[in-house]
Amino acid sequence: MPTATLKRPLRILLLGMLLAAPAAWADSYTDFQQASGQLEALMDKATPQSGLPRLGDPEVAQLFAHIADRPRLLQAPVAALQDMNQSVAVCEQVMRLGKAYYAFGLSWPLPLSGVELLQARKDQMTRNLTNYGDEMSTLFAFGMHCHAHLIALIEQEFSAQPADAVSGPERVRARAFSKGSTSLYASVVQFVLGPSWNVAQKKRMLEAAAQHATANANLMAPPLRERMLTSLADADKDLDPALAPALATIRQALAATTCEGLCQYY
Repeated sequence: MPTATLKRPLRILLLGMLLAAPAAWADSYTDFQQASGQLEALMDKATPQSGLPRLGDPEVAQLFAHIADRPRLLQAPVAALQDMNQSVAVCEQVMRLGKAYYAFGLSWPLPLSGVELLQARKDQMTRNLTNYGDEMSTLFAFGMHCHAHLIALIEQEFSAQPADAVSGPERVRARAFSKGSTSLYASVVQFVLGPSWNVAQKKRMLEAAAQHATANANLMAPPLRERMLTSLADADKDLDPALAPALATIRQALAATTCEGLCQYY
C-alpha cells in the first residue's frame, strides 16, 4: 500500500482522538468553569427524594476534583486568575456551591408556622450537615485557599507603592476588602469549631484556615486580632487532638501585635 494512502487515515485517527478528549487539553480555569457549572446544574435538579450530588458518586467526585484542585488552579494559576475580578468570581462560585449544600431544603414550603416551622428548618440544617458535610467542608476549605489567593493579589497591588501615596478611594477599597475578608475568616473558623462537623471535616477546613492564618491576621488591626483570639479561648474544650496543631497556628498568627500592609487601612 502506498505511503500517501496511510497518511490520510492516520490524520483522521489523530483528529478523532483530539475531538474525543477535549478536556485533556483544557486549562485549569476552563476545567473549573465547566465543572462548577455542571455541579450547579445537577444541584438545581435536586429533589427531596434524590438529594444533592454526593462525592460518593464517581462523576460528582470528578467534578469536585476540577473545582477544588488547588495546586493546579491556584498555585500555578492561569492568566485569568491574575485578574482580581475573575479570581473573585471563582471564589464566590465555590462559596455559593458550599452554601447551596448548607441551605438545601430550607426554602421548601411546609404546612407549619411559628416554633414548629423554626424547628423544622433547624432539623433540615442538621440533616444537611450530616448528609453533605464532606461536600461542604471540601468547598469551604477550598474557599479558604481561594480567598488567600485574593489576599496575595491585592497585597501585591498595594505593595507596589508607598502607603502615603495611596489615594483616598483606594484606601476605602483596601479597608472594605480587609473588613470583608476578616469577617469571612472569623466566621469560617468559628463555624468549623461548632458541634455538627465530624473530626475529618473539621480538620480539612481548619487546616486550610491555619495555612493562611498569617495572611488573614495581617489584614486585621491588632485590636480585632485580639477580639478573635479571645473568641477562641474556649475552643480547646472537648477538642479532638487532631485539631490542636491547626488551632495553635491560628492563635499564634492572631497573637501578632504589629500592623503592616493592608491592616493599616482597616
